[in-house]
Amino acid sequence: MPLAARRRSATAALLAAILAAGTARADQLGTARNRLDQANAAAQRHRAAAAAAARAEAAAAARRQGLLTQEIAANAALRAAEDKTAEIVSRLADLATKTEAARADIEASSAAIAPLLPIIIRLARRPAATLIAAGSAPGKAAEGALAMQGMTRQIAARARTLQAAQQRYTALSLQLHDQKTRLVAAIARQKAGDAALQAAIAATTAAETRAGRRRYAEARQAAKAASQAHDLVGVINRLKQARAAAAQAAAARAAAARISPSAPPKILANAPVAGRLIRAFASATATGPATGDTFAASPGAVVSAPCGGGVVFARPFASYGKLMIIDCGAGYDFVMAGFERFDVSVGQHVEPGQPVGRMPAFDAHNPGNQPRLYVELRHDGKAVDPAERIGAGTANR
Repeated sequence: MPLAARRRSATAALLAAILAAGTARADQLGTARNRLDQANAAAQRHRAAAAAAARAEAAAAARRQGLLTQEIAANAALRAAEDKTAEIVSRLADLATKTEAARADIEASSAAIAPLLPIIIRLARRPAATLIAAGSAPGKAAEGALAMQGMTRQIAARARTLQAAQQRYTALSLQLHDQKTRLVAAIARQKAGDAALQAAIAATTAAETRAGRRRYAEARQAAKAASQAHDLVGVINRLKQARAAAAQAAAARAAAARISPSAPPKILANAPVAGRLIRAFASATATGPATGDTFAASPGAVVSAPCGGGVVFARPFASYGKLMIIDCGAGYDFVMAGFERFDVSVGQHVEPGQPVGRMPAFDAHNPGNQPRLYVELRHDGKAVDPAERIGAGTANR
């Protein structure tokens, strides 16, 4: 082959090799760019989903806070119904006492008239024969007749007393049954309203938790997709986008917090439970002056937080039963005992007026035995009058 031809052939082969190598590098670059674009797109999608989940979480938190405020307001309104329930319980105790007295009157009247029943029956059948059978002289018979008349009047009076006692017992029994029926209905209405509100709060809390989990999962996926992108410019852009998304989510949470209902008052204006005060602070007791207030509470009544603060103790303690302590700040601690159940737990922050527990239910077999809530306020460890914090206007002091 001539030299020129060989040179042209070598040049062609070299050019083909160069073109093939260039094509391979172009394919590799295209593949790398495609993978980078896919990783960037995946990270963007996950970041958008995380931001949406953060907004949903903030909205659910705002709804939960709104429902909590609604619960506090509803609990305040419920106090009127619970006060009426407490009045019914007092009437039940009074009716039970009167009914027992009426029953005792019936038994006493029945016992007094029982020995006279044979004489009453005999006089009713044969009044003359009864006197003649005595075998007395006419004068004595006349005296006997007069005595019989007096005895008859006495028997009639006792019969009227017995009849009146029976009528009074019947009327009181009907009133007692009516008051018990009203009490059961009132307690059922209270429970139904509270159950609906608690269900709404539980639903919004669950939604908030689900949104938080979604936000966390999407953030992890976004971080995983971002780690697959090795282009410096892409990484910088993704960091900027992540900061913008975080700022947007924070702004959404702040906006949701701003539209939440107005905050409740910081101090409860009345007693923490519906009922009446039966022993005030410093009252004389067998062991010395009382160190707190004791309330005869409405059966099943809601117990409200007397102040805002953290729950530091909530469990049975010695003879107090179920006892709760709320740290109100500034050295003040509220101690409350006598719960049937707790609705909050240790470490939880509560607001003034927020329901924290329930009192025991009404005992139909012992109407006079109302549930009792003991309330003690301590400042720097020393017992002080609870009226300093919960007021005296609605506590029947």
